[in-house]
Amino acid sequence: MKGFRRAGLEALLGLCVLGYGTISFYLVEYLQHSYSRDITAERTHYLSQQLALVRSRIEAMLTSEVFLANGLTSYLTVMPHSSADEWRPLAEQIVANAPHIRNIAIAPNNVVQFIYPLAGNQQALGLDYLKHPQQLRTVNIARQTKKIFVAGPLTLVQGGMGVIARLPIFVNPPMNTEYWGICSVVLDWDALLADAGVHDFPQGIQLAMRGVDGTGELGAVFYGQATTFQQPMLTENVHLMSGTWQLALKADKEAFAASSWLKNHLIRICGYLVALVLLLSLLIMFKAYRNAQRYSFEDVLTKLSNRRRVKQVLLHLIRRKCRFAILNIDLNHFKQVNDGFGHIVGDALLHEVAQRLQGSSRSYDTVARIGGDEFLLVLPRVSRLTDLSIICQKIRHQVGDIPFEYQDIKLRISLSIGFAIYPDDGEDIEQLLHHADRAMYDDKHQS
Repeated sequence: MKGFRRAGLEALLGLCVLGYGTISFYLVEYLQHSYSRDITAERTHYLSQQLALVRSRIEAMLTSEVFLANGLTSYLTVMPHSSADEWRPLAEQIVANAPHIRNIAIAPNNVVQFIYPLAGNQQALGLDYLKHPQQLRTVNIARQTKKIFVAGPLTLVQGGMGVIARLPIFVNPPMNTEYWGICSVVLDWDALLADAGVHDFPQGIQLAMRGVDGTGELGAVFYGQATTFQQPMLTENVHLMSGTWQLALKADKEAFAASSWLKNHLIRICGYLVALVLLLSLLIMFKAYRNAQRYSFEDVLTKLSNRRRVKQVLLHLIRRKCRFAILNIDLNHFKQVNDGFGHIVGDALLHEVAQRLQGSSRSYDTVARIGGDEFLLVLPRVSRLTDLSIICQKIRHQVGDIPFEYQDIKLRISLSIGFAIYPDDGEDIEQLLHHADRAMYDDKHQS
């Protein structure tokens, strides 16, 4: 019966642990999912701010530097017959205050006659836009619209990549019908990108731009990969003096999922650790409770039932009106063993007697230690004196025939036994114990 109860308890405990594990799993994963979603939103917000910052920097740098150069075109508008020597100080001052301007070219009648700085740009001097259709196209757009036109990014004649702002010059403002020429302001594309923060995005983030000549989302891709514009995470439009460029941003799944593995799995790690610690704590508490319960009914030294347990057994038998007998067994001369050989030998003797008593009893009998050297046997379905005499004789032989040996000590075991029968010798526990105890002392005196 005890085996079935223990198996049932262990099965129930297993189910509880399984249920706890399942609930912990779903709870931790839910929290991890919520945390990951928040992390993703936080990163998306950060990237959105970065992309907006890049867009605003490009707009600010382009606009400020092109309009700075527009001062030179204003001078040419009112002084169309001025010479290159008069243009040079103005161009020098503009370039000094605009870090991204590579050069300024002035082309009366669409032929470049002035360029500053000249060093490194000599091959552009004398360039006739009429002989270069691609450049002439953007020059004509500026002339026809009578507005600044931003061309590119494109490959420059003098080498490298640049953005060219075409500033048309008319000598009869505000009608602007008499075309004088064009002022081209070339900005360093690579420096512009670097100062705008294009290269500051985290690893795994793809950035692309499209809209050559300000054609926006309809234009060609001039930076990054075209695939970035397929379901991009974020987009921004750079507003130029003439048209727009479109920026697109996309993150690689692996890079966006975990720039820091520990950070992205923090809730999962902490959650499972807390769940594990809590489970272990509960199991330890349960184990401690079970041990406390077991020890409350068990003698610590001999592992037999104790007085509390044996009273429960007796009360159960009395309630069921079962006939039974109890044997009160006392070790003779145990005090002399303790005094003569020490408590270690005495404890070993008690443990050995307990083992022999268990060996001489039936599986459904209860063997208990109820005092220092005092034991009690509960014998269900035994009520005849003849049977009790035989059992007592058997116990004396089982326990006392073989001497107790401990290291080099050898002792003979002697028992005093008294018994009581329910209900003949008492109808409650105290009467039975008193009767058995008195009978045991009678046997001790006879010995």
